[in-house]
Parts: sequence; C-alpha cells; structure tokens
Amino acid sequence: MISCKNRTGARGGEGRYPSRHERTGTRSVQAKPVSRLRRQTIDLVLVLLLVGCVGPVAPRPQAPQRRLALLRQDVTGAELRRALEDEDVVVRRTSARLLGGRGATEALSVAMGDEDLLVRRIALATLLRAGGEPALNAVGQALSDSSSLVRLLAVEHLASLRPHSERVLDLLELACQDGDEKVREIATRATWPFFRRALSVRDGGTDLDITAAETIRLPAEEWRFHLDPLRQGHRQHWFDPDFDDTEWAQIAIEQTWQQAGYEYIGVTWYRRTFELPDSPESFAVDIRFGAVDESAWVWINGIYAGDHDIGPGGWNVPFRWDVTELLRWGEANHITVRAMNTAHAGGIWKPINIEVLRR
Repeated sequence: MISCKNRTGARGGEGRYPSRHERTGTRSVQAKPVSRLRRQTIDLVLVLLLVGCVGPVAPRPQAPQRRLALLRQDVTGAELRRALEDEDVVVRRTSARLLGGRGATEALSVAMGDEDLLVRRIALATLLRAGGEPALNAVGQALSDSSSLVRLLAVEHLASLRPHSERVLDLLELACQDGDEKVREIATRATWPFFRRALSVRDGGTDLDITAAETIRLPAEEWRFHLDPLRQGHRQHWFDPDFDDTEWAQIAIEQTWQQAGYEYIGVTWYRRTFELPDSPESFAVDIRFGAVDESAWVWINGIYAGDHDIGPGGWNVPFRWDVTELLRWGEANHITVRAMNTAHAGGIWKPINIEVLRR
C-alpha cells in the first residue's frame, strides 16, 4: 500500500501534486477551518458512542410521582427524611406528615426550619404530641416563627399544660409580648393570677328580702386612663393604689373611650380615688357596674374584687359583686378597672354605684 505521504511527496518537496488552488494561483484559506470542523465532529461522535455504551440517563420523576412514591407501604424512614429536602413543597408536606405518623422527632425538629408554613405546623404538631423536652424545645423555636399561625399553635399548647413549670411560665411570658393580639390574649389568660368568686348576696339564693337602701355614685370625671396593647399592666401592678399614674391621661367614664378620642381595640386601664362617708347601717355592700364594653376586671384598694368576662355579648350587661370587706368607710378608697373590647366601642360607658344593702 502506498501512503498519502508517499503519493504526494514531502511538504514542499519535488513531486508534490499541486492543489486546485495552487494550480489556479489562489490561496487556500479554507484548509484550516475544515480541519477544525472534522476534529469537532470526531469528538462529538466519540461522546455519543460513550453515552451509548453507558446507556440512557433516566429522567427525574415529576413531583406527583415523587409524592406517590412516599405513599408506598415499604417506604423507608431514610427516604422520607430525604424527601424533606425536596424542591417541591407538596412532597415535603407529605414527607412531614408521614414522618409525624412515625414519631420521627429528630427529623421533624429540622423541618421546623422549613420555608413552608404547613410543613412547620405539621412538624410542630407532631413534636407537641411527643411531649417533654422535645415539645418545649419546639415551642421555644415556634414562638419566634414568622407566622402567627405557628405561634398560636405553640401558645395554645403552653396554655393547656398543668401545672405550669418555671420553663412553661417563662415561655408564656415571652408569648405575652408577641406582636399578634390573639397570641397575647391566650398567654395572658394562661398566666392570669387573680381569682375571686364574686357574687352579690342578692344573687346567692337567699330567702331574705334585701334591698339597696342607699346608692353612692362614683364620680364620672377625672379618671386616669392608659392603653395596654401588650397586656402587661397586671404584671407591672397597675392596680396597686400606690402605683404612679401621673403620666397617664385623664378621661371621663359613662362614655366609650372612642368618644374620648381613642380609636383603639384591646386592653385599657382606669384608675381613680374616691371618698366614702362614715359607715352606714348595712347588711352588705355591693359595687354595681351599669355596663362595661365588653369585659372588666376590678380591684378595690389593691385587692382583686372580681371580673365580668363573658365575651362580646357582655358589652351591655350590668353586673355586681359583694365588696363589704374591701371598702374603707370614712376615708379615701381606690378603684382600678381593667377593661377590654374586641370590636367596635369600648370602655366604662355606664355609671358605677356603691349600693348599701339592708334587709
């Protein structure tokens, strides 16, 4: 066989067969690009041959298929944990739910940091059912969650625990400062330390004929008034007669606070000192509120007297309690009212009376 080199001769040597361009006297400008194109073609063919040897690459299953794969009876915990990192949110939700059914607290503790709200709620609900330290750790993390729905689930769990340990109380105190009104309300109710079974003797089922022989109406003007959006007044002892309220605003009762210029929904506090005459002849003494829109908690001389808290329907319902042992006749007395509304108007919008009872 004769090689091309032997047939054409050495480069530039005699006997070399001239190209068409050389015979016509033109320059061969196409020779180099054609050579590069051939090399690229060969490389491509080699790659295709290699791919053919390895076999075709299986495409990644679509999200619905990946989710269905998690519903197999033989799916492993490892598969479910890997699915918590899936790019598809529905796959992650399914994984979290299935891991919850298996009580996989460690994996779900990680899921508490997922960007999806439902994944975090599913994880939190499972950890709360586990109880103990994992539950409290999850609550501590959930109370800083960006979603109020997650924080609500956490504070509802705290409120349900009995008795309240020091750690639970610390977490409830944190929830009392939450930016969401509902979260604060639940936490405040759970930590509310005041209770008194407050009834009028007239409401105790007595057979005696008891009447209000004398009525002393508390002044409507010159009450001290303060908003409490964080529901922290009771923890700061705003009911204490010696509490300094000189920086508080002045307001009149027998009107809503909206009528006084406060467009506000939430908790407020009223404080006032009032004088009582010398002790009258009496069987008992009641304090009677014509109405508070919509709930009220009352202290007299720093002692908790009772509450009226029956929900929004209580806005125009009168209430009364026995305060015989709380009043100081012939001297100054102090009254504090914590009032709350959840919609529309609010405040002590009807008179407050001291009623001297006789039989």
